[in-house]
Amino acid sequence: MKVLMINTINLEKNGVTTFILNSCKSLRKEHVDIDIAATNTVSTDINNFLKENHISYIKLPDRKKSQIKYVHFLVKILKQNNYDVVHIHGNSTTMSIELLAAKIANIPVRVAHSHNTITEHPLINKILRPFFNILVNGRVACNKEAGKWLFKNKTFLVIKNGIFFDKYTFNLTKRENFRQKFNLKKTDILLGHVGFFNYQKNQEFLIDLIKQLDEKYKLVLIGEGNLYNEFLQTVKDKKLEKRIMTIGAVSNVPDYLAAMDIFVLPSRFEGQPFVIIEALASGLPCIISAKVPKEIDITGNCNFVPLEINDWVSSVRNTKIDDRSLKSIDNQKKLKQKGYDASESGHILKDYYGSLYYKE
Repeated sequence: MKVLMINTINLEKNGVTTFILNSCKSLRKEHVDIDIAATNTVSTDINNFLKENHISYIKLPDRKKSQIKYVHFLVKILKQNNYDVVHIHGNSTTMSIELLAAKIANIPVRVAHSHNTITEHPLINKILRPFFNILVNGRVACNKEAGKWLFKNKTFLVIKNGIFFDKYTFNLTKRENFRQKFNLKKTDILLGHVGFFNYQKNQEFLIDLIKQLDEKYKLVLIGEGNLYNEFLQTVKDKKLEKRIMTIGAVSNVPDYLAAMDIFVLPSRFEGQPFVIIEALASGLPCIISAKVPKEIDITGNCNFVPLEINDWVSSVRNTKIDDRSLKSIDNQKKLKQKGYDASESGHILKDYYGSLYYKE
């Protein structure tokens, strides 16, 4: 079986990319021949990961500049490589573009994978729905809400945003090393956030939060994005550089999670936030926007709070910080039981592709 995974956003450090890379690694262990396609030039870290796992990367033309050129190129690639399955990752019926290319190229299995519960293009999403329903014959979602959002009353497969747990087991030595790197006192409480800097993730909310909290509360943010520089400027303008630390994109997120005391996610909307699974696996209590689907609270360590500063201040102050080693072990056990083990995703996907292939 030969599969092409297409990411409709950049293949870079974000939740969708993490799912794709983890799934492809798991699929390779199932002896599935797999390639990944997206429109950006990938980082050295991702490129090394692909080489290590014998996964080829195909750089596509810009999807937004010329959709005709994009479809033409994609059809050519699909025909040349004789794929059995095309698996497209997005959050709306604009995946019809890739599905159309797959249909023209006579690809028997055409899977759309929903990663969110909202789109920035609601009118286009509505217009394309009839075409989407004709072209798609495989439906996958990160959770029930994302599946119902995109597929309505159609049947779909839920595959959880799983992780490889050994990477996230709490490590006291790494915690102490990284807290020393941040010049933190033992009495300091470090809030942490990982995410792409954009409107959805709502990082500016955390600046207001820190302003309302005591000096012992510090904040570290990991990630990059189109609002990153604006965020840095706001921190500088408000003279909060000593309390708010920005790291940029890193490949060792678990080390930073170990240093944190509370994980915070003030998103305006979400599908299935990958980073919450990572934070829980590290044993962190999580304070999350009430806009995030409640089914992410697998371990009982998530507090969903409306996006009101006073509510968040109260939640932070009242959060109990448990023994991280024990909490990490306990949380990982619960997460595995609920299907968040990335090592299982390859087997599930391979079986699903096979059922669709033989149906066709």
